[in-house]
Order: sequence, then C-alpha cells, then structure tokens
Amino acid sequence: MFFTFSLMLFYTHELTDALKERFDDIDEISDVARYGCSGGVSGFIYHTECAEFFDAHEDSIEDVCYDMLGDDWIVSLVKTFPHTMSILELKTAAVWFTVEAYCQAIMQDIEESQVA
Repeated sequence: MFFTFSLMLFYTHELTDALKERFDDIDEISDVARYGCSGGVSGFIYHTECAEFFDAHEDSIEDVCYDMLGDDWIVSLVKTFPHTMSILELKTAAVWFTVEAYCQAIMQDIEESQVA
C-alpha cells in the first residue's frame, strides 16, 4: 500500500524524532517503503514492541492514521491488516502503517530532491 504525501503529516517532534533515531539507514528505509513492516523490521516485530511504541506516541500515531485514512481509519487499518483481532494487533497495525508512511515520505522527499 503506497500513499503520496509529505513529511508534513509528521508534525509532532516526538514521533518524528523517534522515527529519525530508529531509521538512519537509507537501504532499510527503502525496503520498508517498498515492502512494509510485515517482513520484519527490528524494533517493530513483536506486538509488545509495537504496543510500547504506540503507547508512547498514541496521539501522534492516531493523528497520522486519521489524516491519511479519514474518519474510518480504524476500519481501514483492519481492512489493510485483516488478521487484526485484538487491541494489541490494532496497535501493531497503526504503528506499522505509521512507520511505512514515514519511510515512504522519506523516499518521496529523496526522489523529489534528486529531480530538482
């Protein structure tokens, strides 16, 4: 699932700083942007890891999901991640969506800067 957007959606410094700190390898960012988190991204593999990240950045993650998916963002996440059967799995879906969106935005910004 690919979306066109800007890093402007990541307007909270805490979430952006946490993602910048975690994702400092452009090859990994590219892989996450292309293939998503389901293949395994260190720090975002286990539901407990994702829940901890979600809890630390809940408002910001919900804002990103709402801004990109609209009022029914929870329904959209469940459709995108069809094995979501619990709150823990919903947190994982929201974190994966946000991480993937962040990596896609980084790659989009890099591609746009190379064209300019």
